[in-house]
Amino acid sequence: MQDQTEFNYNSMDIIRFMFKHKWPIIIVTLIAAIASVIVSMAIAPKFKSSVILYPKTQVSVSHALTTAELIDPDDHIMNFGDEEATEQLIQTLYSEDIRFAIIDKFDLLNHYDIDSEGEFPMTKLHEEFSDNIRFKKTEYQAIQIEVMDTDPLMAADIANEIASLLDETLNKMQNDVAVGILKVVEGEYNLLISEIEQIEISLKALGNKRGEPKYISLSEQLVNENKRLSDLKSKLVEARVNANQDLPRKFLVAKAYPAEKKAYPVRWLICAVSTISAFVFAVLMMLFIERYKDLLKFKQ
Repeated sequence: MQDQTEFNYNSMDIIRFMFKHKWPIIIVTLIAAIASVIVSMAIAPKFKSSVILYPKTQVSVSHALTTAELIDPDDHIMNFGDEEATEQLIQTLYSEDIRFAIIDKFDLLNHYDIDSEGEFPMTKLHEEFSDNIRFKKTEYQAIQIEVMDTDPLMAADIANEIASLLDETLNKMQNDVAVGILKVVEGEYNLLISEIEQIEISLKALGNKRGEPKYISLSEQLVNENKRLSDLKSKLVEARVNANQDLPRKFLVAKAYPAEKKAYPVRWLICAVSTISAFVFAVLMMLFIERYKDLLKFKQ
């Protein structure tokens, strides 16, 4: 009962205190409310567009063509990728190839009104890019490409272009490795052909000396080298297929379209938070001033 009485007493004290200093509190709160309205109206509205996609299982074309089953339940190019594949695609979206391709195609330096002759233009550009373009994983392991822009059509175009560049970037990254492998396999294949030709020349030079140990040895070597050539040829075909593959690496679930309503700023929220904060600040400030005056009177 005593606690309840104390609570009521403290509450009444706060109400009396606020009523006593109502005009300063009202003025500060009103100024903050008006200022927040002006500031929120001055903020350029931004529109949001997003693309939703799923990764495909990342396997080589040669593997997809040589697998025994048309649709392998565990590993096939037509399967959805797992969580690891999702993370890999997100990291690819952050690649410099995609970032600079988007910056160049949509002339974002001018679009974001960044002075190229000013201080740190590229730093400001990349900060704007990171603020307006984001990639995140959804709760269903899909990837969402989210773009905010003052132009709703621009936001949708950038989101769709990023999704399109994802295939191109992944294929280029993997093809660079595949081309290197192809060069190595081609070199080994051509070298082996030269060695076989030298063995055949040596056998012809021996003529009819089929019973000689050297002839028998060269014949056996020729058989073995031809087997190696057959195996190497299949690897060469596989390397050529992988070096020239250009397949989609994602399942596109939803394309981006120009938004009809702005997503930022939420003006009522800005005004509400600013007004409440100013009200609390005014009350605390008046309480501090009141306590400071009491302390001065006590010292006197």
